[in-house]
Amino acid sequence: MPELPEVETVRLQLKHRVLKKTIKSVEIFHMRTVEHNRSFSKKLIGKEIMDIDRIGKLMIFSFAGEDNMFILAHLKMTGQFFYVDAKGEVAGGGHSVTAADTKLPTKHTRVAFHFIDGTTLYFNDMRLFGYVKLANAKVVAEALEGFGPEPIDPKFDVKWFTERLLKRKTPIKAALLDQSFVAGLGNIYVDEALWRAKIKPTRIANTVTKREAAAVAAAARDVMLESIKVGGTTFQNFADINGHAGNFTNFLKVFGKQGTPCPRCQTTIIKIRCAGRGTHYCPKCQK
Repeated sequence: MPELPEVETVRLQLKHRVLKKTIKSVEIFHMRTVEHNRSFSKKLIGKEIMDIDRIGKLMIFSFAGEDNMFILAHLKMTGQFFYVDAKGEVAGGGHSVTAADTKLPTKHTRVAFHFIDGTTLYFNDMRLFGYVKLANAKVVAEALEGFGPEPIDPKFDVKWFTERLLKRKTPIKAALLDQSFVAGLGNIYVDEALWRAKIKPTRIANTVTKREAAAVAAAARDVMLESIKVGGTTFQNFADINGHAGNFTNFLKVFGKQGTPCPRCQTTIIKIRCAGRGTHYCPKCQK
């Protein structure tokens, strides 16, 4: 599943492509993706995309002159966005990008936004878990309320994070995966952040010290910012909207490294199940 750095990469690249473009028509290939909204296409014709925002892994499209209509888009496990310019050249980003995906529309294309300049934005989703749905301001506000702050936000309050973390009686990995507590941390980056902070994923959250909690917050911020800088990871053949595969995989220390030496102490990395997810850590230097 694409995580925050991957979604942020796609969002930033899409902004360079589709802002200020006016929608000429919308094709819906599967009604489930638009939540069976039969007025979806009609409401979007003539609308100009003003901005693309994001909270966690949820993208929010807004439109010029519209303060009560938005599109909420989530890639979930297999979502992809592909932009096709007027010359037919394709740039794509999302899960499992292959050559076959660029011959658009494909059997997995769910929605196509055609712009008046002859370009098109496609949303593909093999497993139909993702969505591209219309929402009013109230729905957007309610969605935003369901997310905690992001560690990469310059205003992220470490003191607040520490106080809340020390009240939790779950494994620290489970706490960090809770999007209502902190937004954007997924399986890969939680493992990497906890390795950097030298904290065992199964450790109960309320047993960490304030100094350790601050280290976790810093590690979470750093690992995601570093990943965004290089375009994310290449798991599931992830690629950004330019078609460039993310290469943060080259910098991973523990995720997917079970059976190999810890880069810090040379102890063999192990893999277990924690919080229902495959979890990687060093049994020696993570306490």
